[in-house]
Amino acid sequence: MASNNKPVVANLDFDDIKEDIINHYKDNPTFKDYNFTGSALNTIIDVLAYNTHLNNITANFSINEMFLDTAQRRENIVSLAKTLNYIPTSATSSRVKLTIAIPRTGTEASFTIPAGSLAVATSGNTSYNFFTIQDYVVQYNTGDVTKNIDVEFYEGTQLTQRFIHSNTTDSFPTFDILNSGVDTQTINVSVNGVKYTKVMPETEGVTNADANSLIYFVEETNNERHRLRFGNGVIGKKLVAGDDIICSYISTNGSTANGINAFSVTIQNKSDASITTTRTSYGGAEIETERSIKDNAPHWFQSQFRAVTTNDYEVIVKKNFPDIQSINVYGGETVGKPGKVFLSIKPKQGDKLTDAAKLTIKNNILNKFNIVTVTPEIVDPSFLELVLNTVVIFDNAKLTTSVDTVKTNILALFSTFNTDRLSQFKQSFFESQLAEEIKLLDESILSVNTRTSLRYDATVTNGILNKYQIRYNNPLFHPFTGYNSEKGGVLSSNQFTRVGRSFNSGFNDDGKGNIRLFDILDGIEVYANNKAGTIDYNSGEINIQDFDPSDGIIQFTAVPDSFDVQSANEYILRISLDSSVINVVEKDNKDLIDLLNKSRSV
Repeated sequence: MASNNKPVVANLDFDDIKEDIINHYKDNPTFKDYNFTGSALNTIIDVLAYNTHLNNITANFSINEMFLDTAQRRENIVSLAKTLNYIPTSATSSRVKLTIAIPRTGTEASFTIPAGSLAVATSGNTSYNFFTIQDYVVQYNTGDVTKNIDVEFYEGTQLTQRFIHSNTTDSFPTFDILNSGVDTQTINVSVNGVKYTKVMPETEGVTNADANSLIYFVEETNNERHRLRFGNGVIGKKLVAGDDIICSYISTNGSTANGINAFSVTIQNKSDASITTTRTSYGGAEIETERSIKDNAPHWFQSQFRAVTTNDYEVIVKKNFPDIQSINVYGGETVGKPGKVFLSIKPKQGDKLTDAAKLTIKNNILNKFNIVTVTPEIVDPSFLELVLNTVVIFDNAKLTTSVDTVKTNILALFSTFNTDRLSQFKQSFFESQLAEEIKLLDESILSVNTRTSLRYDATVTNGILNKYQIRYNNPLFHPFTGYNSEKGGVLSSNQFTRVGRSFNSGFNDDGKGNIRLFDILDGIEVYANNKAGTIDYNSGEINIQDFDPSDGIIQFTAVPDSFDVQSANEYILRISLDSSVINVVEKDNKDLIDLLNKSRSV
């Protein structure tokens, strides 16, 4: 009698499925001593196992592609994001605003700089074309010989496509843009010579659209290209057969054209036009990645097109200004300024945004989504340098290279650690993580001991410090009142000069909450001001009074209480590759180990 037991298939792997089927047959007395390997039944089992394996894989792939978190194919990710009213950000053109002097010809009252006017940017041996995407009108006043005007240019190749509508059965007719790298912000569409308005999720207001609204939508299709979609006669005016559609746009090179400040312009009928003020190009970025879509779409839906929480501000700015490597948004109440929200943004190139980029974000993004009772403010990132004193103990019997090679590898690891684990907002430094990675570099390494100091490099311009309040955002090492007062406490600075003085000066603290300013006279530190500022050892905040510094860099270094360092607000942590010290010591050198392995940097 045949067994009524069904085979148990608990695995996806082909070999495991086949083994499960064979074990099922072996439970049947008919096949108890059967040689499956050399039989024709083995071929049938192969087919069954392969079919089961294929069905399992297909089902697994299909289910994964149904959810935003697990989907892998871009077209499915984009489709799922669309259900959250999220349109992935296209490639974005680098842009620049140039002030151009337009000479007056005769007594003309005005002159129009046409859309499509060209500015050529040069970076090394590479040139990039920048175009205007709208007309600019210069109005001359009586007596004007020339007139200055700010004109915005977008990088890329200016292209135009023409469509003739013929499919009258499609409720929402669509037309595919053939080129990749399209910046959807630069798309202009006209139908039969009449300009149409683009509608995006954050500005759609579709409930106010009627059958006569001259609108169109833009959506992403396969292969990172885009599509125009027109109305159906209920939402938006319906196209009729023979309608002539003209679509102009810019196909961009993305971020490669950022950071350029060498331009020349060509204005039709104004060959003597010249640039009077040159700024740096910014804002170029590649098309939004799949990972970014997965992260941003749910938060975008949650924000409901208004900025209330810090998460709302972050996702809205990232959605509309993609040239962002890292962003941190924090409420003013955390820094004693209620009623404000602070946005600190690190662009993909450079350490801070240009003034033009800040103005674009404020006027074109924040003003549209911000609520009246909150004032947004963009602040530049500040960098806290981690000055590491690393002691590596090794076993010479296991060392296969050299001490210098180990040092070189550790320094290279510091650079990688900066890229992978630091150099972004809200990324903290954990000494144990660094120690683990150093140990993996060489089997001879027995232990790693790293002590950390925090350094802020302040810039003095025209005798003014860029920051008089510095937040280390970590408690400072201060075991008791007056600690290390005679040797300068836990705060120190490099030597600098002050205006009108030939000798050097410096800062330290008295261990009692006061910052001291001293002059170096004949090699001796003479205190010029015992209360040149304050230091809060619990919060890690220092406040400095004006002290007439000469222009240059002043480095303020403090010793944190913990070996781990937290990042907060506008501050970004990174290891100082030039100032960090690496000591590689053989395990039997006890005296040197004792000398180097101090409990704190002080």
